[in-house]
Amino acid sequence: MAHHDEVALALAAAYAHGPGKAPIPGAAVHREPARAGEGTRTPLRDLAAWGEFGAAVAELLVSALTPQRWEPYNPYNDHRAYPSPRAAYLVDVGVRTERGRWRLDPVRRELVGAAPPAPAGTVWLDLAQRPERLRPGYGELADALAELETGHLAAAVAEHAAALPLTVAYGPAGVTLAPGVPSRPGQAVAGGERRSAGLGPRGLSADPRPLPGEAARAFAAAVADPPPGSPAAGGGVWCRLAVRNVTGLADGWYVPAPLSPVAGRAGAAMAAVQAAYSYPRTQFDVGGTNLALLVAADVGSAVRASGAAGYRALLRTAGAVAQHVCSAAAGAGLFCRPVRAIREGLLEAAAGAPASHDALYLVLAGRPRFTWFDYDLTPVTADPAGEERR
Repeated sequence: MAHHDEVALALAAAYAHGPGKAPIPGAAVHREPARAGEGTRTPLRDLAAWGEFGAAVAELLVSALTPQRWEPYNPYNDHRAYPSPRAAYLVDVGVRTERGRWRLDPVRRELVGAAPPAPAGTVWLDLAQRPERLRPGYGELADALAELETGHLAAAVAEHAAALPLTVAYGPAGVTLAPGVPSRPGQAVAGGERRSAGLGPRGLSADPRPLPGEAARAFAAAVADPPPGSPAAGGGVWCRLAVRNVTGLADGWYVPAPLSPVAGRAGAAMAAVQAAYSYPRTQFDVGGTNLALLVAADVGSAVRASGAAGYRALLRTAGAVAQHVCSAAAGAGLFCRPVRAIREGLLEAAAGAPASHDALYLVLAGRPRFTWFDYDLTPVTADPAGEERR
């Protein structure tokens, strides 16, 4: 049980992350330079020298943590398997074994430091938050966004590891990887290559045609089906799904898993989400989207039980849940945008959240009006006839 003063400080920090922040528009200022004197740079592909385990770790690091595509029309064009506010990427990853530690350079796909020897059997991913990479206008909200991104990142690792011969465990200090068998063999993660927050040159909006019911069901099912090793498995969050213009589903609020309507909450749920969104409809037509997942929790109880760590754990869980629905959305051909720019009280009331609960995250999804336009980063290879292929 946390001490009274610790509870007061933690709750003050949590509530400071609520409405009223005024982020300064513009691209993130952080661009990680190559650092002189850091020592050897080892391409991730060279970890295959460790054997099957090393090859699996390398594949995981590349697919889950490094840029998968670039969108030249987008001011935030570094796209990885998980989202980051303004593509600032607020979490650095260190790769550690019992024989040393190396910094992951995700853009160059290298480990930085002395040449890493083969581990005895375990690799740890240390997660270091860097909220200062956001502009000062974010204030204390930057700390909450870094926690949410930590959940996204750890969940992305769990998603991509599920198809590899690895076991994954998540803890407050980071992620542990060890040799194992695929927990979900053959699973394809769509989020790395095709994950999209949507394209809106004149304001983001969804395709006005009805969304197929199977896309909404896949999105909702991801809430309760996290892969092994995901922070989402820790539970403790409360979720409700707003539905609009979906084939076979009446408009209204739903329990996401199993998908079922909330009694007394039928009707224009998405209009209420629009009213709770902090930015104008000309910037993002939230009311015209098809799906909105609210993630909330009893922050006060978590803080009284575990202090500030309890609140941070809830944020990471919320980020992980959002990551899994983002990946499900990508698999269904939807754009998916997690946001914190909400008037919490309005949204909590519209969804029927318990009085003790506070909104942590909102995830918006719909079918995009535009197709993707990106650089192809897949390596060029040659077939036996000598023709170049991608």
